[in-house]
Amino acid sequence: MRLLKYIVVPWTIFFVYFLFSAILGQNGHYARKYLDAELLQLAENYHELERANDDLLKIKDSLLNDTDALSVYLRQLGFGRDGEQFVRIMGQGITINSDMSSGQVMYATNPEFVQDKTLKIISISIGLAFFVFFLINDIYTYKTRYD
Repeated sequence: MRLLKYIVVPWTIFFVYFLFSAILGQNGHYARKYLDAELLQLAENYHELERANDDLLKIKDSLLNDTDALSVYLRQLGFGRDGEQFVRIMGQGITINSDMSSGQVMYATNPEFVQDKTLKIISISIGLAFFVFFLINDIYTYKTRYD
């Protein structure tokens, strides 16, 4: 039975390392949760860019096929027809369909996790603590039995 206690020590090291790796490690729960949130944000940005692209394709098609839409667009740019007179108010700037965003700039950051070396040190330390506890327990029982 005394030997069985010492067999528990390597399994304790393995179990603690596995548990901490699954929760706090590089591919653990918290790192995966962070990456899933980043993936969701990238998907939202992608769908926003897709909508903006669809709108721009519609504008392109209307400018290529509809002469009235082309003349309205050229007037927004400040152009006019021959013989036409118009008054331009300075300082207003040119307003073109500027309500479409071009998406958000995404900077990839590393998720926060505990390094593997640290996890190994923690699990070996806990295993050694179990070993020392069992050793002290055996020494104490030996002394009380033979004293």
